[in-house]
Amino acid sequence: MQLINYRTRAVIKREVKQQIFSKRFIFTTLALPLFMLIVIGLQFLFNHLNDGDTGRLYVFAESQAVLDYLQTEFESAGRETIDEPGTATAPPVARFDLASREALDTFVDVNREEILRGEIGGVLYVPDSALQDKRALFYSNSTGNQILLNRIRLMINTVVLEAYVNAQNLDPSIIDFVRQNVVIRNIRVTDAGNEDAGGGAQQAVAIFFTFLLYFSLLIIAAPVMGSVNEEKVSRVIEVVLSSVSASELMAGKIIGSAIAGLAQMSIWLLPVVLFVSGSLPLLMSLGELNIQLDVFTLLYFLLNYLLGVLTFLSIFSAFGAMFDNPQDAQSAMFPVLMLIVAPFLLAFTVVNNPASTIGLVGSMLPFAAILVMPARMVLIDIPGWQFGVAILVNLLTLYLVLLLCGKIYRFTILMTGKSPSWKEIYKWARYKD
Repeated sequence: MQLINYRTRAVIKREVKQQIFSKRFIFTTLALPLFMLIVIGLQFLFNHLNDGDTGRLYVFAESQAVLDYLQTEFESAGRETIDEPGTATAPPVARFDLASREALDTFVDVNREEILRGEIGGVLYVPDSALQDKRALFYSNSTGNQILLNRIRLMINTVVLEAYVNAQNLDPSIIDFVRQNVVIRNIRVTDAGNEDAGGGAQQAVAIFFTFLLYFSLLIIAAPVMGSVNEEKVSRVIEVVLSSVSASELMAGKIIGSAIAGLAQMSIWLLPVVLFVSGSLPLLMSLGELNIQLDVFTLLYFLLNYLLGVLTFLSIFSAFGAMFDNPQDAQSAMFPVLMLIVAPFLLAFTVVNNPASTIGLVGSMLPFAAILVMPARMVLIDIPGWQFGVAILVNLLTLYLVLLLCGKIYRFTILMTGKSPSWKEIYKWARYKD
């Protein structure tokens, strides 16, 4: 019997219309980009609000010379952030004084309550020995007030360097040179030649692709399990199966949902395509981001997603047919969810080192290739044979999953009563049609 016939096409049309024109589809299509923007915006807002909440800062030095250097450096910082020059962040408000180590201990003991309440954000002590061992002391009410420490760390280093250079009667220009960080320009070597690696832009694209795949697989596949389970529990499936076979119904649901997922993914990728092509000058003006994405990368990403979503739709459909209520289905889904979660975590490891052995192997393993290869391919040049192996693995995985889940779906879609055991599921998988 031909699987893709007019009955299957009717189911596909129904699924596509039901999903694409549903409120859930429209909401999730708009919600994911909005969610990412909100997360980034909230992170920026919280960092900004938390930026000045450091309390008073007391700065003590053992000698007047070091204290003068410290005061001058704090005052010259102005509204420039220490770690990221050019941003408008005020330096911490500090009070300066001379103190020996004994006087410092006394000050901390006397003001312990204020330090614990956070009214005194920190007490910094720079002894004369810091000119030799570069060690200072910082007292606060936490294991490390990182906001305050990040603001003053480089400032103290500058002071120590300046005091040391002056004590050695060296050229002051040495200070400026020593303060400068080494700038490494990352050049990506490809078959076509050498090109700028784009700093962290490519890593951002790899992470973006990983998140898209992860969320989309869950957003598209999980409702199908609920839909199949609902039809089974309400006995609607008995009426439907009087017109179509179980295989035709399952194929129609899977293909229709995959088409809806592919449409949703294309919508999500559209801003990326416009950004890379320079069609969004407003966004391009926000920063010089050098992102390399070609047509092959986007086409492979969509093909990879299609194979992945077909695979997981088959699995989720089978799980929806096996159980009589959504709670039992969800409680048994942990092994299946790990097939998505584990590659998702592996993809983040690959982003840090895409040329690693674990990245190479993971990009060609069943299920893992769905999330790992897209993250890896935007960071390094992938040989053609690796793409071929990844596609072949995905196709073979899809074929085996369809065989297994198709049998389970046909056996369990009309079953009611107790949930099947894994031993029974194994028997169905071995059953030959």
